[in-house]
Amino acid sequence: MQDAAPDLPALLRRWRARRTRADLPGADPAAADGPVTQAVMAEQLGISEHHYRRMETGRRPLSSDAIAGISRTLALHPDEQLALYRWAGRPVPPLLSPITPDVPDDLRDHIDRLPFPAILEGPDFTILAHNRRAARACPWTAEPGANVMTDLLLPGPAREQCAQWEEHWAPPLLAQLRQGALANTALRAIVDRVCEDPQVRELWERTADLRRHAYGTVRPMYLEGAPTRPAWVRIMGWQPMHEPSLRVITGEPAPAPTCGPRGHRPQKCSGCGWGVHCVG
Repeated sequence: MQDAAPDLPALLRRWRARRTRADLPGADPAAADGPVTQAVMAEQLGISEHHYRRMETGRRPLSSDAIAGISRTLALHPDEQLALYRWAGRPVPPLLSPITPDVPDDLRDHIDRLPFPAILEGPDFTILAHNRRAARACPWTAEPGANVMTDLLLPGPAREQCAQWEEHWAPPLLAQLRQGALANTALRAIVDRVCEDPQVRELWERTADLRRHAYGTVRPMYLEGAPTRPAWVRIMGWQPMHEPSLRVITGEPAPAPTCGPRGHRPQKCSGCGWGVHCVG
């Protein structure tokens, strides 16, 4: 345990005091409400009250699993989670413990104003918000519980929109998932789920790419209104500084890569007018 943050035990008590039992994950609406005591925290974490009390006061080191459990139970902001990892002297995971953060109104308004499809995703790649252009171009993004990794990797409407899926889509998605899953239990569960598909499992076992992201790459995608000829889309990712647990993902129209015999040019889509296609 490090001594560089002597206020952390007091802050941890205050973070606990911000919540009530009704706020906790899986709380029974019919159960009596009340404060989140040390006994309640111990029950949530599956440990003894004595064990939890020693952790909260700094007399027992916090494990990474304990920090993740406390973060989920108290819905800690990523900055608060980061402080706990540093206080405990634990390595900070590539993606902090996935919670379901509130989506600020300013970010909803921002993606609504963008002239191309945009979504907001959480630390576990769950889609938390989308704009109308995303719902129109990629209807699966508007489905409850939509998740970028599971929807784009597993067979279904989202994967069907990914032209040349095995070449342009699966490798960067699996690389990003492999990087995040190194220290994140929730993402390891997503790995297990997508690898139930034989084609995904074969790619997972054959590839070794460990890039944190592949944003900025141009990929072909079938869009609503032009189901037979793919548009080329530049996938971009942005992390709001005031909400670092969220990511803004956009699909921007992009020129098609040069391909085919010399003289062939990309041309505008005559179906939806949204993207461009490489014609041969």
